[in-house]
Amino acid sequence: MKKLWISILLLFLIPTTLHALSWAYTFVVLDGRVYEVTDEQINAALISKSVGEVTTQADDHTGKFYGNASNHFPIGTKYFKMEGTDINDAIAVEEQGTYLKAEFVERVPFHWRNILYYLTPILFLIGLIIIYRAREKVKKNYQNSLS
Repeated sequence: MKKLWISILLLFLIPTTLHALSWAYTFVVLDGRVYEVTDEQINAALISKSVGEVTTQADDHTGKFYGNASNHFPIGTKYFKMEGTDINDAIAVEEQGTYLKAEFVERVPFHWRNILYYLTPILFLIGLIIIYRAREKVKKNYQNSLS
Protein backbone atom coordinates (compact mmCIF):
# COMPACT_ATOMS: atom_id res chain seq x y z
CA MET A 1 0.00 0.00 0.00
CA LYS A 2 2.88 2.31 0.79
CA LYS A 3 4.34 1.74 -2.70
CA LEU A 4 1.01 2.69 -4.29
CA TRP A 5 0.90 6.03 -2.46
CA ILE A 6 4.50 6.78 -3.40
CA SER A 7 3.73 5.98 -7.05
CA ILE A 8 0.68 8.29 -7.04
CA LEU A 9 2.74 11.06 -5.44
CA LEU A 10 5.45 10.66 -8.08
CA LEU A 11 2.83 10.86 -10.86
CA PHE A 12 1.79 14.30 -9.61
CA LEU A 13 5.40 15.47 -9.83
CA ILE A 14 5.64 14.76 -13.58
CA PRO A 15 5.27 18.04 -15.45
CA THR A 16 2.33 18.05 -17.86
CA THR A 17 2.74 21.49 -19.38
CA LEU A 18 3.26 21.89 -23.09
CA HIS A 19 5.47 24.68 -24.30
CA ALA A 20 4.58 26.25 -27.64
CA LEU A 21 5.69 29.46 -29.22
CA SER A 22 3.33 32.35 -29.79
CA TRP A 23 4.41 34.29 -32.87
CA ALA A 24 4.39 38.08 -32.74
CA TYR A 25 3.23 38.30 -36.36
CA THR A 26 2.63 36.17 -39.43
CA PHE A 27 5.71 36.05 -41.63
CA VAL A 28 7.15 34.56 -44.79
CA VAL A 29 10.80 34.26 -45.78
CA LEU A 30 12.11 34.80 -49.31
CA ASP A 31 15.81 34.40 -50.13
CA GLY A 32 17.07 35.37 -46.68
CA ARG A 33 14.60 38.21 -46.07
CA VAL A 34 11.76 38.07 -43.51
CA TYR A 35 8.49 39.74 -44.54
CA GLU A 36 5.63 40.51 -42.15
CA VAL A 37 2.32 39.65 -43.78
CA THR A 38 -0.24 42.45 -43.32
CA ASP A 39 -4.02 42.41 -43.71
CA GLU A 40 -3.76 44.76 -46.71
CA GLN A 41 -5.15 43.09 -49.82
CA ILE A 42 -3.47 43.80 -53.15
CA ASN A 43 -5.44 44.21 -56.37
CA ALA A 44 -4.77 41.28 -58.75
CA ALA A 45 -3.95 43.79 -61.52
CA LEU A 46 -0.84 44.85 -59.56
CA ILE A 47 0.51 41.29 -59.31
CA SER A 48 3.28 40.39 -61.77
CA LYS A 49 5.51 37.30 -61.78
CA SER A 50 5.97 34.62 -59.14
CA VAL A 51 9.21 35.06 -57.19
CA GLY A 52 9.10 32.02 -54.91
CA GLU A 53 7.06 29.86 -52.58
CA VAL A 54 6.97 28.48 -49.05
CA THR A 55 9.26 25.43 -48.90
CA THR A 56 9.47 24.80 -45.11
CA GLN A 57 7.49 25.52 -41.97
CA ALA A 58 8.85 27.40 -38.96
CA ASP A 59 9.12 25.25 -35.82
CA ASP A 60 6.41 26.29 -33.34
CA HIS A 61 8.36 24.91 -30.38
CA THR A 62 11.85 26.32 -30.97
CA GLY A 63 11.12 29.26 -33.29
CA LYS A 64 13.79 28.12 -35.73
CA PHE A 65 13.34 28.13 -39.49
CA TYR A 66 15.42 27.92 -42.65
CA GLY A 67 14.95 28.44 -46.36
CA ASN A 68 11.74 29.99 -47.68
CA ALA A 69 9.72 29.37 -44.53
CA SER A 70 6.47 30.60 -43.02
CA ASN A 71 4.88 30.35 -39.59
CA HIS A 72 1.33 30.45 -40.99
CA PHE A 73 1.11 29.58 -44.67
CA PRO A 74 1.34 25.96 -45.91
CA ILE A 75 4.17 24.65 -48.07
CA GLY A 76 3.55 25.60 -51.69
CA THR A 77 2.06 29.05 -51.01
CA LYS A 78 3.31 31.37 -53.79
CA TYR A 79 5.03 34.76 -53.46
CA PHE A 80 4.59 37.39 -56.16
CA LYS A 81 6.26 40.62 -57.20
CA MET A 82 4.03 43.70 -57.12
CA GLU A 83 4.13 46.23 -59.96
CA GLY A 84 5.97 49.38 -58.94
CA THR A 85 7.38 47.83 -55.75
CA ASP A 86 10.87 46.41 -55.30
CA ILE A 87 10.91 42.87 -53.83
CA ASN A 88 13.41 44.12 -51.24
CA ASP A 89 10.63 46.33 -49.82
CA ALA A 90 7.47 44.20 -50.16
CA ILE A 91 5.96 41.18 -51.89
CA ALA A 92 2.47 39.72 -52.28
CA VAL A 93 1.50 36.38 -50.74
CA GLU A 94 -1.33 34.38 -52.29
CA GLU A 95 -3.98 33.11 -49.90
CA GLN A 96 -7.07 31.40 -51.30
CA GLY A 97 -7.28 33.53 -54.45
CA THR A 98 -6.47 36.85 -52.75
CA TYR A 99 -3.12 38.56 -52.40
CA LEU A 100 -1.85 39.95 -49.11
CA LYS A 101 0.96 42.48 -48.83
CA ALA A 102 4.08 41.35 -46.96
CA GLU A 103 6.56 44.06 -45.93
CA PHE A 104 10.29 43.55 -45.36
CA VAL A 105 11.22 43.39 -41.67
CA GLU A 106 14.74 41.97 -41.31
CA ARG A 107 17.37 39.62 -42.67
CA VAL A 108 17.09 35.97 -41.66
CA PRO A 109 19.23 34.74 -38.76
CA PHE A 110 21.99 32.32 -39.80
CA HIS A 111 21.04 28.66 -40.20
CA TRP A 112 23.41 25.95 -41.50
CA ARG A 113 20.80 24.58 -43.93
CA ASN A 114 20.86 27.87 -45.85
CA ILE A 115 24.51 27.21 -46.72
CA LEU A 116 23.75 23.61 -47.69
CA TYR A 117 21.47 24.88 -50.47
CA TYR A 118 24.40 26.62 -52.20
CA LEU A 119 27.07 24.11 -51.17
CA THR A 120 25.43 20.96 -52.57
CA PRO A 121 26.21 21.61 -56.29
CA ILE A 122 29.80 22.57 -55.46
CA LEU A 123 30.34 19.40 -53.40
CA PHE A 124 28.79 17.33 -56.21
CA LEU A 125 31.23 18.81 -58.78
CA ILE A 126 34.20 18.25 -56.47
CA GLY A 127 33.09 14.63 -56.03
CA LEU A 128 32.91 14.16 -59.81
CA ILE A 129 36.41 15.60 -60.26
CA ILE A 130 37.83 13.28 -57.57
CA ILE A 131 36.16 10.23 -59.14
CA TYR A 132 37.41 11.21 -62.63
CA ARG A 133 41.00 11.67 -61.42
CA ALA A 134 40.98 8.37 -59.51
CA ARG A 135 39.60 6.60 -62.58
CA GLU A 136 42.29 8.10 -64.81
CA LYS A 137 44.98 7.09 -62.33
CA VAL A 138 43.69 3.49 -62.22
CA LYS A 139 43.51 3.41 -66.03
CA LYS A 140 47.10 4.71 -66.33
CA ASN A 141 48.39 2.15 -63.80
CA TYR A 142 46.61 -0.64 -65.68
CA GLN A 143 48.09 0.45 -69.03
CA ASN A 144 51.58 0.63 -67.47
CA SER A 145 51.19 -2.87 -66.04
CA LEU A 146 50.35 -4.24 -69.52
CA SER A 147 53.49 -2.80 -71.11
